[in-house]
Amino acid sequence: MTSQLIIPKGTKAHVFVVDRFSFPVHSHRLFCGVKDPRREGGFSGKWGLYATILCTRLNDLVFFYQRRIDEPQEERGFRGIYKIASEPFFDDSEVSWASHKVLGKCPYCGSTFPEKMDFKKQTAWCSECKKQLEYGAHILPNRIRIQLYQYYEKSVDDNTAYVDQTDPGTLWTMLFRKVYGRGRERSVAPILPEEAEKLIRLLDKVNRDKKAESLEFDPYVPTEKRAIKVDLGPGPKVKYEHVLQAWFMENIDKDFPVLKDILGPKKDLEWFGNEIIYGIGGDKVDILTLHMEDNIRRRSTVIELKDGEVGKQDVKQIERYSYWVSQLVTANAKERIQSHLTLQPVLVGFDFTTEALSVLNGMQQRNINIEYPWGKVTITIMAPIGLKYEVQDGKIEFDFAKPPSK
Repeated sequence: MTSQLIIPKGTKAHVFVVDRFSFPVHSHRLFCGVKDPRREGGFSGKWGLYATILCTRLNDLVFFYQRRIDEPQEERGFRGIYKIASEPFFDDSEVSWASHKVLGKCPYCGSTFPEKMDFKKQTAWCSECKKQLEYGAHILPNRIRIQLYQYYEKSVDDNTAYVDQTDPGTLWTMLFRKVYGRGRERSVAPILPEEAEKLIRLLDKVNRDKKAESLEFDPYVPTEKRAIKVDLGPGPKVKYEHVLQAWFMENIDKDFPVLKDILGPKKDLEWFGNEIIYGIGGDKVDILTLHMEDNIRRRSTVIELKDGEVGKQDVKQIERYSYWVSQLVTANAKERIQSHLTLQPVLVGFDFTTEALSVLNGMQQRNINIEYPWGKVTITIMAPIGLKYEVQDGKIEFDFAKPPSK
């Protein structure tokens, strides 16, 4: 096997969930497919999914996670590695490889909503017209084309990924999704740069004695693709919080007015992701960004979103996440954070209550120390920023409810 891959510092990566039916189609036809949720709002609704898929960028890395159906442990787990080769799009065509299929819609009624599947009874049916579908043929019309980066025949099983302590670091965000249980295991999720590096090390390790092989593939070409774009609606507020999140994921690295004053130079933006879980009970932040100076991670921004009014309790949650997010972004960083990192909390909403503004204005910059076995890191928690948004004629504008500290 070839020696371990060296990826550019700060390379973004994502994990797409598949199973033994869909993985052969995805890997050989070179695309990622995700469902088209019936419900629009919420974490697992259409806009929540769009937010995560719009977090992807060309040349980001892709790992597949093959979840269990009835295969033994060694035949499932993390697989890779691929690179994203297109913008996200919608295409309802059928794609197949050998005896496996990925559908884009129900062949009877044309519904693109997710199928219903009973793995125990080995049956599947359309959630709309109720007609029986081919068992294992998932309906996945939201897609991204990929290209092969490095083929590894053997997967990394869960014990090796999460339990084995012979490789440094932890798949922190993925582990907490798994521990929290059903509903947090997204069909696609961004992972931290150090998590991607760990997966590469593990794939290289478990395949070290494997003879290098090539992967046969026939790249899928969409027939009637439609770009996935964010519709903010007529305004002045967005309909769902995740519409706002999807807009941020689409535009966070586009030097948007006001937003760029918070995030700083685009060249320093190391990484960004949404719905980042940092706690054992499913605690999460809406958006997390990492920033580098002199090729070392020096700053992180946490953005919390509200489609409507930001209240007092929304501001107080900054106290809850600051310590744990600080650990998340420093503990396993490839280049040790030598002594100091800055964490900038940002609250975004259509408006702020008087109580929220009072608490916000009373919060000052403070330092916390994290003692690691390899040394101490001082985290400077900056005074929070309050940001108001408004939608007019399908476009969004921002203004400071509480500007950055000077």
